[in-house]
Order: sequence, then structure tokens, then C-alpha cells
Amino acid sequence: MLISEIFKPENIKIGIESEDKDELFEELVNFLADAEHLDNREAILEGLWKREKKMSTGIAPNIAIPHTHVPNLNNTIGVLGISTEGIDYDSLDGNPVHLVMMLIGDDKDPGNHLKILKRVAMLLNNPDFYSSIMKCKTPKQVYETIVEFESGDK
Repeated sequence: MLISEIFKPENIKIGIESEDKDELFEELVNFLADAEHLDNREAILEGLWKREKKMSTGIAPNIAIPHTHVPNLNNTIGVLGISTEGIDYDSLDGNPVHLVMMLIGDDKDPGNHLKILKRVAMLLNNPDFYSSIMKCKTPKQVYETIVEFESGDK
């Protein structure tokens, strides 16, 4: 599965309003639940917080990758959020995050979830990826940028 299949334009939110992690998880899970027509918001939130208690998913400068598994999803889904103001996230480096790539996988297929996390990490290893994404003004531009980086055109 390609990262661009997960972060489709309708699953990208530019202009996150949240100021901290609590608000962020609520905002992005609500956005994702609306985009994907989900009825398991509470299970997703619970899973995200359970994972977050192990260690912050604010793992790279300016970037967080919160993730969890839930039952009966049948596929990995996600939402990509961008905040120009920055979000107090309790990141490993102590700085706010501006790019959030939230992933929700099916609890019966953790292997696929790990493969997708690896693909996300490969994108983030490109030093130009973050700055290119942050220059985007629309979800469509973000999506097109992901496609370019994923295909190796950047």
C-alpha cells in the first residue's frame, strides 16, 4: 500500500486549530471519522493514548506519527494534519510539531501497519520532504507532493 493511498486529499487537513496533543487527537480523529465514515472514534482515541503512554510519537523535528490498531478496519487509514502555529506535543526533542501523520491499522494485520510506518519513515528521511509539504497550501498540493516523493521524482 502506498502512502498516497492513505493520505488522499480528503484525508488531509491544513490549518489544524489544536494547541496541544489532547485537542489534536480529538480534532484529527473526528476529521478522519468523518472522512472515512467511522463509528469507532472512542476506540481509536483510546488506542492512540495507549500507544502514546509508551513513548511520545513526536519522534522527528516538527513531526509526529501517532498510530494505533483497532478491530475490524480491514485496511490502514490515516489523516495528515498541518499546523503553522505548532502543537505542544511532548515531543522527544521538546519542540512543537507542525506535521502530523496519524495512522490507524487493523489489529489483525500488524505486519501491514509496520510496513506502512516504514514507508512513512523513508519519506521523512528525505530532508526535502518536510519543507516541501509545509509549503503546500491545499490538500491536493500536499497529496501531489507525497506522490512525487513516493515515486522518487523528488
